[in-house]
Amino acid sequence: MKVTIRQKSGMQYLYADINVSGIRTKCTLGISVKEGKYNPKIQGVEGEAECETNVLINKFKSGIMEMIRTLQSSGKLTSINIADGVQKIKEKLTDPEFSNEDDNRLVKYIEKHIESAKATRKEATIKQYNNGLSKLKAYEKLQNVKLTFDKIDHAFYNSYLAFCMKNQNLSTNSIGKLIKNIKMWMNSATEEGLNTNMIFNSRSFKKPIEEAETIYLCEAELTLIKNTILPNKHLENAKDIFLLACYTGVRFQDYHKLNTGNLIKNGTMLKVRTEKTDEEVIIPLHPEAKRIIDKYSGTPKITSNQKFNDYIKDVCKIAGIKIPISITRTVGGKKKTITLPKHEFVSSHTARRSFATNAYLAGVASLAIMAMTGHKTEKVFLGYIRVSKEEHANLVSTHQFFKGKVA
Repeated sequence: MKVTIRQKSGMQYLYADINVSGIRTKCTLGISVKEGKYNPKIQGVEGEAECETNVLINKFKSGIMEMIRTLQSSGKLTSINIADGVQKIKEKLTDPEFSNEDDNRLVKYIEKHIESAKATRKEATIKQYNNGLSKLKAYEKLQNVKLTFDKIDHAFYNSYLAFCMKNQNLSTNSIGKLIKNIKMWMNSATEEGLNTNMIFNSRSFKKPIEEAETIYLCEAELTLIKNTILPNKHLENAKDIFLLACYTGVRFQDYHKLNTGNLIKNGTMLKVRTEKTDEEVIIPLHPEAKRIIDKYSGTPKITSNQKFNDYIKDVCKIAGIKIPISITRTVGGKKKTITLPKHEFVSSHTARRSFATNAYLAGVASLAIMAMTGHKTEKVFLGYIRVSKEEHANLVSTHQFFKGKVA
């Protein structure tokens, strides 16, 4: 690797002549020096008055070499990426926004990242990003600190976890999402040549996770809901949408696609391109799902997710889904157990879990269900379905092995 700072004859600007692994790239630095003042032998400007310029030149050289090492280690060493990396270094060193050592570089970077992500990311993702940004700003205010890339270390990690638990009273999985985004932003900044601190990639800088305790509704409970007479139209709509989702497994943002326009194979299957993953899934149409689509000639009227969750709790309450359920999770660093009637825990996502779990208990192969739900790995899928040890045992008890008939 060779990085040489040069000045073109007859010109005042300096440029970097980069030669590495057979790739040669020339990039201007945004530094002007009077002709004849720059000495290529010492890679600097002669005279004490030019000391600041020499410091800037040295920062450019070290930044470029570090950026190239990062590109090499990630297998992304190309002329275009080198030029892009030099541009990022130029912004960092010559833009007043980056020139102050006390400036909040991480937050500034995240704000820019979120702004650029709006063109390609889903609204829910941007909302999650903004939540992460607001939590970091709150942490900075409380700690009276400005987070730069080099401050994202183990001391920050432990301090930020304590802040999320004690000051924000967040659950383990909520904290995990925040850490996941910080790691994503740090990785993005590294790829852009803005960060050289790799502590965020260490094993101890991990995303906290706790297996979520969630519920599903069995076939008997779904039948109970189906046969329940409701007092008004909006609850009737909520009931039918919920049952439709319980027999198709789609997410709330795809409910509006549960209509005749997406039916294929003479109306026996449903083809949906999911909003979250932009993946096409094909789902055989359950008789109950077909009944509801035929009833409305498409999809029942859909309200907001928040209102829908309120309505479906009322539907399940009227239907008598009220067996006490205890859910334990870690909030604010402490285990908390909540016991409520089952209908209080029902939401739009319960429908998706019910679909996967009921299909699994009915003997549908895991890979077949995954093709319909869009799960990528069986490990994630098996953690997603809500099957107790007793239900697992009942499921396999009819296998020939447990009948003593295996040869």
